[in-house]
Amino acid sequence: MDFTIDEAYIKSITVYQEWNMYGNKDSLTEEELVKVLQGKGKCSSMGSADHPEYAKLREQLGELGYIEIWRGVWNGDTVLKPFTLNGVKFKKGERFCSSAAMKWHLEYSRKHGR
Repeated sequence: MDFTIDEAYIKSITVYQEWNMYGNKDSLTEEELVKVLQGKGKCSSMGSADHPEYAKLREQLGELGYIEIWRGVWNGDTVLKPFTLNGVKFKKGERFCSSAAMKWHLEYSRKHGR
């Protein structure tokens, strides 16, 4: 089976999240309310994730039985049955990389005639 994706989507994106450590409670104590009003309790994190279009492709490949998806593990997915992605062949047992790593994998494979 041949799959294609616009290579502009084979990249990771930056994910920034902000929240208040007291914000998920149904009710706050007076002390917590004072802290929120003082601007305390703010938290944030920054990380990366696959581009949403690449994530959709990954989910599709998993649903169709082409890859085994390992959640919470970078570059842990395994190819279950052969397929082609943007002209590059993937064999059973190979790793199916995250979007950031896949960009370089496709370039390397094409350069070396795989």
